[in-house]
Amino acid sequence: MSKKQAAPIPVIGIGAADTSREDELRAWEQRQEQMRLQQNLLVPQPASPVVQAVPVEEPSPQLVAPAPAPAPAGAVVAVQDSPGYLPMPEFTAPESEDPLERLEHYSRGIHAAQYAARVNHERAEQQKLIATGLRLAAIKEEKLHIPAGFDTFGDLVFDRFGFKKHHANNVLRVLDVAIALEDLTTQELKERPLSVLAPVLETHGAEAVRKTWVEAGRHGNITEKSLREAATFLGYAPPKELPPVKAPTAEKKPPTSPLSGDYAAVVLKIRSLATQNQAQARAEAQALLDTARQLVEELSGGASSAGAAGE
Repeated sequence: MSKKQAAPIPVIGIGAADTSREDELRAWEQRQEQMRLQQNLLVPQPASPVVQAVPVEEPSPQLVAPAPAPAPAGAVVAVQDSPGYLPMPEFTAPESEDPLERLEHYSRGIHAAQYAARVNHERAEQQKLIATGLRLAAIKEEKLHIPAGFDTFGDLVFDRFGFKKHHANNVLRVLDVAIALEDLTTQELKERPLSVLAPVLETHGAEAVRKTWVEAGRHGNITEKSLREAATFLGYAPPKELPPVKAPTAEKKPPTSPLSGDYAAVVLKIRSLATQNQAQARAEAQALLDTARQLVEELSGGASSAGAAGE
């Protein structure tokens, strides 16, 4: 097998008048170009990916939500999606065609809605206590009743919010306790049961308050009594102050009567009567005294007569 020979390259001659060689060169270049085109058609080339242009639609002015306007200074901004609140169950049609199963499906939805409403109400009352307490604390600390024209903090609270000073002080007393329990329970927090935990917070801190709450709820509802018992069990409750021991007083005994026998019984009877009827007892005592005086005089006279007879 002979080695393939390269195609001869024509040589252009010298001289402007001779153009035959130039024509041969052009013909050769055309043949080479045709040969390259044929080879490209015989060898398959990888297909280049076809990218379809996706038209970009400009957003419609009606679909673009306007940016929210900034809240004015001093406005109260509501917190959205607050933790602890349950969404109301969505209405869904039952899959079964059986009337009793459909009734059961609707009943479960009603019970779920009632449960969510109850939980959300308790959570709202809890948050109301904290929100109210934080603002009352700020008002009291800044003594804002003075520039408002009130003599005392209690007068301002009663005029503005309709509750008395002792209620405001109760809220302030349990405010930090409620904050310590806020992320632990969604249950409504009331001032009286939480007051049991106020000394626990002051002495042992927020973690002790949380442990006491968990322990109190271990066996049922959390009440003032269960919180006190849990604090005592965990060693957080302050020791009970025992009343001072009173010195024993000597029991007063009625004066003894020098009389004996029936006479002593008469005196005791008059004393007993005095507890019921003072006037009658006094009259009988006076009669007894007159009788005794008369008896003494008689005895004295008898003694004098006996002495004279002896002489």
